[in-house]
Amino acid sequence: MANERYKTAQEQFEDEKYHTGAHLFINAAINYHNAICQKYLKQIPRHKQHSDTSYFEGLRETLGPDFQKYRDAYEFLMSNKSEADYGRELSLNTAKQIQRRARIIKEIAEHLL
Repeated sequence: MANERYKTAQEQFEDEKYHTGAHLFINAAINYHNAICQKYLKQIPRHKQHSDTSYFEGLRETLGPDFQKYRDAYEFLMSNKSEADYGRELSLNTAKQIQRRARIIKEIAEHLL
């Protein structure tokens, strides 16, 4: 599911639908994150708690040297989630930052899953 969302997000960007693409990139990152949590923590974070990263210490060993980069990318994405979900239009700059951060999550997740 994460790969499908990510691919669709890329297609939206190619069609210059940046807000929709950014929204889908965030959702793809959440799906990758949930898969990592399910595999390594044996649980999926609650839907309403995407911004809660208190359990991230449990992923430190799994993520190894990518831990801080992953956490920073995830926190950035979650800080923009409400605007992507309910806002009118993200700036192109923010949408591109979301795309880059989602790519970080995707690349790290692909090595772990």
